[in-house]
Amino acid sequence: MKDSNQFLKYFLYFSLVAIGLIVGIAIRHYYHLSVADTINIVDVGTLVVTIFLAVYIPEVLDRKLQIKRDKKDLIEKRIEELQALYRRMNLVVQGEQILKPKDFRVIKNISDISQHKLETIITLLTYSGMHTSFTEDIKNVRKLCQEHKDLVWSEDMEEEGFTYSEDIQDKEELLYNKIDETTCLLIFKISEA
Repeated sequence: MKDSNQFLKYFLYFSLVAIGLIVGIAIRHYYHLSVADTINIVDVGTLVVTIFLAVYIPEVLDRKLQIKRDKKDLIEKRIEELQALYRRMNLVVQGEQILKPKDFRVIKNISDISQHKLETIITLLTYSGMHTSFTEDIKNVRKLCQEHKDLVWSEDMEEEGFTYSEDIQDKEELLYNKIDETTCLLIFKISEA
């Protein structure tokens, strides 16, 4: 993708120079303009600076915007991964009548990964350089994730024949939906920052 963008950029610059030359030759050929015998160094300097700024400033601004877009995309991707982890945990809690040892390991593993993924998101938001405060959103997501972990995590999980009660399943479904809603709102806030 970057190679094609570079090629397109060089092609555009070359095309603009070629069009300028063609227009200059055409004007010189059809309209006989008087040419000064002396060169005004101030006008030449102004022309060179104008051309330089016309090419350089958009390039720098485009690069800065691309970096900002890449940061936002990275954070949004990490949040979507967090949502997918909680969805997988939700499916295990809601789908299994009797929890198998494999399911216990899945829930434990996903809980640990989710916690680390959340810390990564918080670190990325802290160092992203966006001029928006995400403190309240982070506190809310962190609180909901801790409540979810406390709800699905039990010392009795390792025992044979463990099942979640319907009350816990209902609460887990509500917490999952709140986590999903809060993280979606965080994505919106990031995209607007």
